[in-house]
Amino acid sequence: MKQIQPIWLKGIVTLRVHGHYPERFFDFCARHQIPVWSIKKQSNLECIGDIYVKDINRIRQLRRKTHYKLSFDKRRGLPFFCKRLKGLKPLLISFFLAFIFFLYLTQCVWFIEIDGVSSEMKESISITLSDYGVKKGKVKFLMDNPSEIQRKLLNDYPDLLWVGIVPDGVSYKLEVITKKQPPEPNKNRRTHIYAKKDGVISEMFVAKGRSLVAVNDFVKKGQLLVTGELNQIEKDDKDETLAETGEAEAEIYATTWYESRVSIPLKGIYQTETGQVNNKYHLQIGSFQIPIWGFHLTDFEFEHIESDYYELSFGKWTVPISLKRDSHKEIIPVEIKRSEEEATRIGLEQARQNLLRNLGRETAIIDEKILQQSTENGKVNLHVYFTVKENIVNTIDMNQGD
Repeated sequence: MKQIQPIWLKGIVTLRVHGHYPERFFDFCARHQIPVWSIKKQSNLECIGDIYVKDINRIRQLRRKTHYKLSFDKRRGLPFFCKRLKGLKPLLISFFLAFIFFLYLTQCVWFIEIDGVSSEMKESISITLSDYGVKKGKVKFLMDNPSEIQRKLLNDYPDLLWVGIVPDGVSYKLEVITKKQPPEPNKNRRTHIYAKKDGVISEMFVAKGRSLVAVNDFVKKGQLLVTGELNQIEKDDKDETLAETGEAEAEIYATTWYESRVSIPLKGIYQTETGQVNNKYHLQIGSFQIPIWGFHLTDFEFEHIESDYYELSFGKWTVPISLKRDSHKEIIPVEIKRSEEEATRIGLEQARQNLLRNLGRETAIIDEKILQQSTENGKVNLHVYFTVKENIVNTIDMNQGD
């Protein structure tokens, strides 16, 4: 007969039977429910067959009732393999400890390289990375992923334009690009100041130069406000004059006007996290995933899933096996209903913020007025008129306004 079960796990022994008509002993075993397979007759007095290790005691009891002689050959299977391993226990323990130590060395960060910034900035970023948990001798699996570290660095250092993090074996390489501040304009070459938009002048502070306008004057975009030409000098040979030009420096504030249109919905649905998180871990081999932890089903009605991958690498070689963590975060939809008064208040605040964001910090809103208000399709539409005080000095030295 042919055994199709995983017999290797149970352990197999080849039974050798000696005596007249040895095949009758195997028939005797079959009548006592002892499985025997791969039976071969070696000679008239000898026959072999395979049995399970667990049936050896029963076969010995049967032999006492017969005149046959038995011997056991070719022991194979998991029980015998484990028995052989016991003799190699010190070697296996040493190999296992060496592998764990090697795995620890290859999965830790031992070098942190920061390029693109000054030495002072490098030291500051190194201290910040240490606060994030990115330090020498720490396992990469226990640190945040590079994208999260990049986000934290950009939030903590506003002067950084871009941060690239490349895990390279046991090294962490950071490529940093700082924001380039625009060069300050050459004030020595600025001889005239023009208006950058229409408005009524409310305040003037002329430090250098000659003012051509006064408070309460209405000026247009591109109009000359302050000049560096202080007086006229006559030439000796020609009937012409030459202007003596100096530096012009001033701050001129004017009242200007803007219109803004905003729409605020009366009803909206937003998603917010409750803080409940269930993590599930998978061993990913290529595109095949094997769940290893977190077998319970999430009972969240609405959830957001974030996946993180932790790869195993040796030097520059990455093992095609990774640990995947899926974070199931519970979210709940929140429906917000606003009255027309609330929507109007929110719309006005939004219009103010948009205006101040576009004009700069030195701008101040003097007055605001709703020109038109309507409610259509579940939205409140506002047309707002703003009166603003702002600096209208054109920062570009040119012969006319922008």
